[in-house]
Amino acid sequence: MRSDMGVVTRRLRVTQSDLTKARAETAQIREDGSKQLQEMDAAVKSELATKATAEQLNTVSGDVTVVKADLDTTKNDVRMARSELGTLIARNSQDIEVLRRLGERDYVEFTVQGKKKPQTVGPLVVELRSVDTKKNKFTVALVVDDLRTEKKDRLVNEPIFFYQSGAKSQATEFVVNSIGKDKITGYVSIPKKVPAGSTTAASAGN
Repeated sequence: MRSDMGVVTRRLRVTQSDLTKARAETAQIREDGSKQLQEMDAAVKSELATKATAEQLNTVSGDVTVVKADLDTTKNDVRMARSELGTLIARNSQDIEVLRRLGERDYVEFTVQGKKKPQTVGPLVVELRSVDTKKNKFTVALVVDDLRTEKKDRLVNEPIFFYQSGAKSQATEFVVNSIGKDKITGYVSIPKKVPAGSTTAASAGN
């Protein structure tokens, strides 16, 4: 009997020891699990905050780019001269591109090579008559709706105005930006409201 009681007692002690150990391990597992959950929560929050910051930076970067483009346009605007009608006068292809982005008028660039070789440019026909590279002057004949007018000794970047039918308040502009031997390069500026094929007589600025 005593021997059996001793065995039972030893077994109970082992069982109690295992139970105590199991409880300790369970508590440790819970503690570790809680710690891992806290770490995961912190990591997720940090990642979300970083992502939000990156998105905000991208938004700010986009805004800065837009503002920079506006400032560049304004700077170019300031550098460009204005005609007697108040329109900006482009001096090169870069200026013309700036004016295109403003969206107020249409621009047709041209190069006329050779004398007495009529060339259609937008709503008019251009015929180069002469070039004086020393004085930076040129003479052209412009044909608008079968009406021909000659513009003599005009200067580079000096706009020549004419009016298309239906747009008496808005002039179309012919501008030569550079000249060479029997060659002129420039653009025609056309009001957007005016159909390019509907023109009447030439203009102001003889």
